[in-house]
Amino acid sequence: MEEKTLISILIPNYNRGKLMAETLASIIAQSYPHWEAIVVDDGSNDESDRIGNEFVNKDNRIKYFKRDRTPNGAPTCRNIAFEKSEGEFFIFLDSDDLLAPFCLEQRINSILEHPEYDFWVFPMLLFKNDPSNATYLWNKTNARSELLRFLELDAVWQTSGPIWSRKAVDRIGGFTEGLACWQDVDFHLKALIQNFKYIVLDYLKPDIYYRQHESGSISQGEISTPPKMLSRQKIFMDHSLALHNKMTDEIRSSLKVLGTNVVIGAVKSLNHSVANTCLLFGLKNKIFDTRFLIKVRFLQFMFLLRLNRLPVLNQFIQFLIKRRRVVSSIGKFHYIQNQ
Repeated sequence: MEEKTLISILIPNYNRGKLMAETLASIIAQSYPHWEAIVVDDGSNDESDRIGNEFVNKDNRIKYFKRDRTPNGAPTCRNIAFEKSEGEFFIFLDSDDLLAPFCLEQRINSILEHPEYDFWVFPMLLFKNDPSNATYLWNKTNARSELLRFLELDAVWQTSGPIWSRKAVDRIGGFTEGLACWQDVDFHLKALIQNFKYIVLDYLKPDIYYRQHESGSISQGEISTPPKMLSRQKIFMDHSLALHNKMTDEIRSSLKVLGTNVVIGAVKSLNHSVANTCLLFGLKNKIFDTRFLIKVRFLQFMFLLRLNRLPVLNQFIQFLIKRRRVVSSIGKFHYIQNQ
């Protein structure tokens, strides 16, 4: 590997012009100079085009494109950016997140030290306004396998946490276009199911900052719009099928957690099509059992008649739901900067 190894930073953007400017500024500030940043805009109607082109004129390592094909969404933009890239290694960065000044240098040094892997994972801090005040890690590894934790929606790392080799991204086939949610979970599950070689370097200093918005959540909150419910259904069914020949009791249990999340979310949003499709699929593939079927039918009846509004019955419903959930560790680990 040459000292001038090029790192491609791939950024989808939609109506985040001002935040994108902060993201690009954090890239320009890198101590490692051999990078390219490729922004693909998803049809913004704010100042993104003007701001993006200003950065292009300021630094020729930055490239700004408009999405030129369907479907819309971050997965398509990321794939277009990858197609236009020239780098040997890749970071998928969101247009509102920030790199620490030493990020690329730390990552390329780690690759040189551990060249045998397909991807390398680094710690990330969460922040709201000022990254210097960030005090919580995205997540941490533990004795449980990363595959099981991703299936249970306890994502061990976020989209920007890893740096990938070109060969690895090619093998994955890029992001699944058309997904309205859980795109990063889907992408990382594809790598884990295919047994990619990777290393989690969580003993190193966090080198990236994930921006938390007041209106959003990074946990496994309910996602009820029809496109998002269909995306969740697809992810549950696709990865269940991909794991069919690798099935163990642990994997089955984690798939049950994932499927339950999808089914219960569909029941609560009265999306009976998604709920029934996933329920029957889970029964056929021995992920769910008849006891779960009975409970889901009961919940569907309760929500259909709006009986969940009654305090006593609502408490019982929440008890049934929580029994099938795994508490996520995302954002739970305190970290002292400059330690």
